[in-house]
Amino acid sequence: MKSLISVRELSREDVEGIIERASRFKGGERTSLKGNVALLFLEPSTRTRISFERACRELGLDTYTVLGESSSLSKGESFTDTLKTFEALGFGAVVFRVPFVLFPYDNLTDSLNLSLVNAGDSTHQHPTQGLIDLLTLKEAFGSLEGLKVLYVGDILHSRVFRSGAPLLKMFGAEVSVCGPRTLIPRDINVFEVAEVFDSVDEGIDWADAVVWLRLQKERQRQNFVPSERSYFEQFGLTRERYKRLRGTFMHPGPVNREIDIDGSLLYSDKSLIQEQVRNGLFIRMAVLEWCLKE
Repeated sequence: MKSLISVRELSREDVEGIIERASRFKGGERTSLKGNVALLFLEPSTRTRISFERACRELGLDTYTVLGESSSLSKGESFTDTLKTFEALGFGAVVFRVPFVLFPYDNLTDSLNLSLVNAGDSTHQHPTQGLIDLLTLKEAFGSLEGLKVLYVGDILHSRVFRSGAPLLKMFGAEVSVCGPRTLIPRDINVFEVAEVFDSVDEGIDWADAVVWLRLQKERQRQNFVPSERSYFEQFGLTRERYKRLRGTFMHPGPVNREIDIDGSLLYSDKSLIQEQVRNGLFIRMAVLEWCLKE
């Protein structure tokens, strides 16, 4: 029984195995697992929660969903005690999205007979999204070796960047970032990025693929940008910038139209957004199998 809480716990062999299984599931292969999975989502979610739920059902797993205020966490119960409750009730796995950072992870996994799958812990990790983006780019470009990938926008609050960048670098890609200096983490050098661009136009000229990130207004306790309009003009995917793109672009969703991306471009020819959503099902099937299959 395994858990997936951070991409930094994965070896290249682990990632290759998950990607290979996801590709086979996408091709129509199926397997059957038995057991109960709890979906504990304390933050809003559409794509992640529904794709995990469908992934469970495709694998023959029964799902039970606990949302926000319906959890005893809202009454002050600790996260560990909530997980112990699921364990006592015979669940085999808990998929969770929580508004706080989980660290150190050993405190959770060492004391529980459960598979834990992180569907997003605050601004820290979102490992299945990182795997989705890896698979999507691999399908689009074949090899990731030497591929130049640019993350644009709210890097500071992005668990997608913190999960995707290490995986892309594991497979030989170069990763750079671009955004307002107020939204670039002070420890950005930890991620060994190739470059920090102030100009999104310069970044686009450098990149083979661009990942636009959502401006996470709900996590911002101060004014990081002068206005949404000025942010879009400086860093958003406008129609003019779309013409400069020599490759493809992605966005993990949900998209703030006319802030992150011009709404008319979301499903354009250079967009991989729908493919990201499609791949979400198969990656999450592969992760659940990897965690639960003995």
